[in-house]
Amino acid sequence: MGWIIFSIFILVLIFIGLGFLNKTTETYTKWGETHTRTVYKWGFNKLQWLSLFALLLIIPSFITVVPANSVGILYSPFTGVSEDTLSEGVHIKNPFAKVYKISTEVQTQTLNGIYTQTSDSQYITSVIDIKYAVNSSNVFLIFKQFRTLDNMSSVLISPTVQRVFELITTDYNVIDALGDKRPEIYNRLQTDLANELSKYGITFYSVTIVDTDAGETIEKAIEAEAVAKKAVEIAQQELLKAETEAKQKTVTAQAEQDAAKIQAETKIIQAQAEKEANELLSKSLTKEILYKMYIDKWNGKLSTVVSGDGQLIIDPSELIK
Repeated sequence: MGWIIFSIFILVLIFIGLGFLNKTTETYTKWGETHTRTVYKWGFNKLQWLSLFALLLIIPSFITVVPANSVGILYSPFTGVSEDTLSEGVHIKNPFAKVYKISTEVQTQTLNGIYTQTSDSQYITSVIDIKYAVNSSNVFLIFKQFRTLDNMSSVLISPTVQRVFELITTDYNVIDALGDKRPEIYNRLQTDLANELSKYGITFYSVTIVDTDAGETIEKAIEAEAVAKKAVEIAQQELLKAETEAKQKTVTAQAEQDAAKIQAETKIIQAQAEKEANELLSKSLTKEILYKMYIDKWNGKLSTVVSGDGQLIIDPSELIK
């Protein structure tokens, strides 16, 4: 529409301006002398047809370009909003129609001053970052309800985050909300926001609790509790360490005792085996075997070693008697 009005305005200006190109020659007398002069008078002439070229300025009103990651919504003053959206690229349109371009890129919004209450009637103020995007298939519904992303942000996103977060924090006391239960709150907040925003055709990506303020008194109490809890953890760790060392000593002593017992039993077994071996050897060494062993070792000479009475210490012949 703007291009049409602008082109008509330019056409009129050119048309009027070219009308002043009509000129005539007049004569007049001054101080007894006759003079001629050229006088421009407005009137119709052929040059005024050139003003029609100003209508070329209307051409952009027939064309619209939808940028990447966006969807175009066509609005005509005669037919209203069209449900047929425009995809990325160049499109031909009615020159009187206006195209609203809705981005489908991921939007990041920082919400300051999210004020909620806990189960123990304490109040906390949070700063929350949320990332979301409009589904391309639901852009028409978003436009019908909010017209722009800025309106959607103030009318839908901010109140939804406030409401969902408040419903969650009322299930926890302030110590838990700012301490051990914080991951659990995160998980619930992400799940609940995803469910709520999906009802409006919005895809939820992530949420971050950037900062939480519960007041100086509460924060000091939380800090004191954290210190006390840490002390308990250290004491438990020391106790566990002492118990572990005691168990290790017991295991070591038991192992040493078992090793000594095994060693003693091994010696008994060895002694028993040696005894049995000696008994078996004693039974197996008959006089004939001993005599043969002696003969096998004898070199044919009589022993020079004799007893005090002149007898051989060992008389081989005695072995077989």
